[in-house]
Amino acid sequence: MTSALVWLRRDLRLYDQAALHHALRQHQQVWVSFIFDTSILDPLLTKGKGFDRRVDFIWQTIEDLDKTLRAQGGGIIARHGNPTELIPALAKQLGVQAVFTNHDYEPSAISRDEIIAQKLKNDAIQFQHFKDQVIFEKTEVLTNSETVFSVFTPYKNAWLKKLNPSNLEPFICDSHPSLRGRYAPIPKAIDTGIPSLESMG
Repeated sequence: MTSALVWLRRDLRLYDQAALHHALRQHQQVWVSFIFDTSILDPLLTKGKGFDRRVDFIWQTIEDLDKTLRAQGGGIIARHGNPTELIPALAKQLGVQAVFTNHDYEPSAISRDEIIAQKLKNDAIQFQHFKDQVIFEKTEVLTNSETVFSVFTPYKNAWLKKLNPSNLEPFICDSHPSLRGRYAPIPKAIDTGIPSLESMG
């Protein structure tokens, strides 16, 4: 039986979720994870007052997603720390064949993902990532000379010309009967719950 780990990041939803969609279709067992990344969260600490409201919103969202997944037999494996260490370790601990996530376009995120991809490769684990938060990305909309647009209106026109109804179809994640039961229960040794805001800040 094949298994995969889905790593949620800027895409905290279980509907129209590209990485989750592909993981559920390619593997019989799927775990879902989220890392409270210290490199992102630590700057959001307000001296003497804990995290700002954005972190509380993220925490509440993770709690809601965890409840939804537990009702389907799974749950969120949540950790606090450095994803470059935690994701490869978690993937190895679960014995998955692949880690699925969605593209993150920030330079620091790209560097982070390259480190994770190499560590996973060293353990013979695939790292698959997908376009999710945009309709078109990177080099999908170019000028006739295959360069990026520098003026908005021609870009907009080319973007609209390329758009077709299939670009707007949602990624089906759990409504199809063949996908039910694919969320894997979290092993007891790994199921430590969601770190509290107090413990993280």
